[in-house]
Amino acid sequence: MKKGCLFDLDGTLVNSITDLALSTNEVLKLHHLPTHDISQYNMFVGNGVKKLMERALGPEHLDLLDVCLQDFQKIYREHCLDHTIPYDGIEELITYLKKQNIKLAVVTNKPHALAIQIVEHLFPDTFVAIYGQQDLYPVKPDPQSTYMALMEMRLDKKDCFFIGDSQVDIDTGYYAGIDSIGVTWGFRGRQELKNAGADYIVDNPYEIMELIQNENRG
Repeated sequence: MKKGCLFDLDGTLVNSITDLALSTNEVLKLHHLPTHDISQYNMFVGNGVKKLMERALGPEHLDLLDVCLQDFQKIYREHCLDHTIPYDGIEELITYLKKQNIKLAVVTNKPHALAIQIVEHLFPDTFVAIYGQQDLYPVKPDPQSTYMALMEMRLDKKDCFFIGDSQVDIDTGYYAGIDSIGVTWGFRGRQELKNAGADYIVDNPYEIMELIQNENRG
């Protein structure tokens, strides 16, 4: 019986790659560095803002990392909702889960304040818990933020699914002892999810509804 779902944010609930890419490229331009095509950012994101900036800068420019991170925070805060929208079917999935009294949480490596800003704007009054990257706990796949979300949801790990689009999310589910669902519509694709050992892999949000129905019917 599943009573809760913990979602990754970027690449799972929302398509944010354009805003992430444009904001990072703006930082690179500020420092007269070469920019990257938006498609390249699919492989840059997923491990937190610091790792995103390290990958965008490349090893030869890591001396600029700290100042670029500060610039990114300012620019992305102003532009994080310019192009970011829920994926097709996500709003219907959320509506369905709420009707089924499934508790919902977000566990993401996006900075905490930005995660709250985006989630509350796009999905107001929906999630019991929102945990983004903070100095209080390590980034995913470390399970600590997931455990904190479970406590806030008042649910056991066996009662939940962890849902995400990358190996980081599948590893997070594994380390936390939670069944994982990999989604193919995000930034990384089916092969990475398969290699990571996702318990389930789905191609659209409606398949998550079916999984919940089947789990709770049995």
